Amino acid sequence: MLRLNQDLPNPHGPMDGAMRRTAFMLAYAAVALTLMEYIFRPEFFMRHFPNGSRAYQGLFPHLWWALGSIVLYLPIPMLIARFGFGHRLRDYGWLIDVPRRTWLLYGAMLLAVLPLVFYAASRPEFRAVYPFYRAAFIAPPGAVLAWELAYLAQFLALEFFFRGFLAIGMSRVMGRLAVWVAMVPYCMIHYHKPLPEALAAIVAGLVLGEVAQRTRSIAGGVVVHIGVALTMDLLALGML
Repeated sequence: MLRLNQDLPNPHGPMDGAMRRTAFMLAYAAVALTLMEYIFRPEFFMRHFPNGSRAYQGLFPHLWWALGSIVLYLPIPMLIARFGFGHRLRDYGWLIDVPRRTWLLYGAMLLAVLPLVFYAASRPEFRAVYPFYRAAFIAPPGAVLAWELAYLAQFLALEFFFRGFLAIGMSRVMGRLAVWVAMVPYCMIHYHKPLPEALAAIVAGLVLGEVAQRTRSIAGGVVVHIGVALTMDLLALGML
């Protein structure tokens, strides 16, 4: 049984290096999520750049959101880990050299969730949200391709940030609890989406975080996330 009142660090004692790094990760996470909510939403771009917002059937506001996700969730945390903390990126899950059985596990996870994706795509609350780039139905093929590439790239950044930088990175201090801590902001970034998806993000955050910690890799999570997102978009566009 977990003993909540024992084996805890002295709350008034000095922080060692690992604890300071963990505190900095959490502080950066708060800043990054705040910037995504207030600066990098498509609505911000449309308010401040109304002329550019109309180009290519409203493509640029969505690329603005994807750009914010990619920059805040990937290169900046990488720079923090590599040059701020002096760690290797592979120490934060940035590697694909994982056992074959792990890839089989991720493949099974993707197959298990795909029926739910097909069901969700038939629901009106999901069709009201997907595809994010609503003009994809009438936009030029080049604009749709640019959006899909940016959209899928931000999932790589997302996995590195939540599963690598936070779930693996904070495990030096928090152990497996880091998965649960990283799950909270991951769930919160789904608040603008349908309720079932936000609730499913809790489970996904725990499962993907746990496997990332155990394998020390985010590779499988990237494949699962991109597979689910691409399937949902293709279904929403009537291409599947």
